[in-house]
Amino acid sequence: MTTLPAGLADWAQMSGPTIVLNEVRRRAQRGHRTEAGTLRVPLTADQRREVARLLGTPWNVSGRPVRLQDLAASLTEHGFTVRGLLEAVDGQPVDEHSLIKAREHAAADAEHTQATHLLTTAGVPTPVIDTWLREPANPRAGDGALHDLIQQVCLVWRRLPHRDHQPVRLAQLAADVLHDAHALDAKQPLGRAIARLAAAVHGLERPLRAGRAWRDAWAAVGVRCDTISSRVLVLNLPLHGDSSAARLCSAARGEPLWLTQRSLAGTWSAPTGTTVFVCENPTVVEAAADTLGARSAPLVGTDGIASGAALELVAGLADQRCRIFVRADFDEAGFIVVEQIRSVAPTARLWRYDQDTYTASLETATATVFPLVGDEDVQETLAALRTAYMQRAIPAHEERLLETLLGDLNDTNHRPA
Repeated sequence: MTTLPAGLADWAQMSGPTIVLNEVRRRAQRGHRTEAGTLRVPLTADQRREVARLLGTPWNVSGRPVRLQDLAASLTEHGFTVRGLLEAVDGQPVDEHSLIKAREHAAADAEHTQATHLLTTAGVPTPVIDTWLREPANPRAGDGALHDLIQQVCLVWRRLPHRDHQPVRLAQLAADVLHDAHALDAKQPLGRAIARLAAAVHGLERPLRAGRAWRDAWAAVGVRCDTISSRVLVLNLPLHGDSSAARLCSAARGEPLWLTQRSLAGTWSAPTGTTVFVCENPTVVEAAADTLGARSAPLVGTDGIASGAALELVAGLADQRCRIFVRADFDEAGFIVVEQIRSVAPTARLWRYDQDTYTASLETATATVFPLVGDEDVQETLAALRTAYMQRAIPAHEERLLETLLGDLNDTNHRPA
């Protein structure tokens, strides 16, 4: 590659010439001529004067656009073509987009082929490999990120217990293989990737988050997930069945309970049509227990961002056709909580979670009339609430509405006959 003279190198680094050369580069990459043609690029007066150091003062005062033939003629004196100058500035040839794309496709194909070989060698069944590799959640092949992921996947896959061996716990597997007990958690890309692969291999539901599908996928490859850490706070849930959660709820009427995913294992049900309220903060649950006790309507508290246990519980209640009303703090985290609940209970309605209640809560603890909105109104209500929150940017927590919320929970009209 020809070395640029110092003066020409300094010129190419100026603002105006940089704009001109960037446009030439785009033309070259599109396969257009670089030695003739007109460049329509916006230049300030100062930038034109910089370009004129090469094209000359007559060009500057003429007001004409940059013509590549004029630029080429000026560069001839320095022994360069326009493309030659650009390649000297870049330190490499200018490739057309077709060549760039061809290289990218070749790199992607090579990485995909290598990934397939690694997975096959690790014992992953061939029929599922290609489909799993093209999962949107996996890195795209071509830049090495997919290869790095596959190496870790294969490392773990080789260490999965054999069919005739005892199951291993997920945190134990992660600690043994990756020296990090949390490396395979549901929040980690590697953990999610292997869970999706396990589900694909065994024809199971694709796990989207920690929950039943997540545990089933890992169980299919001999791995037990933690069912103790994930928990949800409840009050007066009318659960029936042989699960620990059902027995605990029956025995502790009026008393707040922490249910774990482990306790939700087994069978449980709730009466169809039961109204269940969902809030974010434990304070609301505790206040309901203190004030109303067994008279409180069924209540679920997510304690911040909803856990896998909370989502599994609400999803099960929705499957039982319970009437679910959800609210949270008026802040960014609160919006996430509400969307989480609605993702597993699409027919869930809003519990005093609207623009008017938010506006009122900034001034007084008095809220609007208890809203019962249809599915179509929920999106509109949330959109209006988000707009109001963005305009004010002032959080308002559930505790501001505590007395009003307790009044809602004491209304026996919300309970099934």
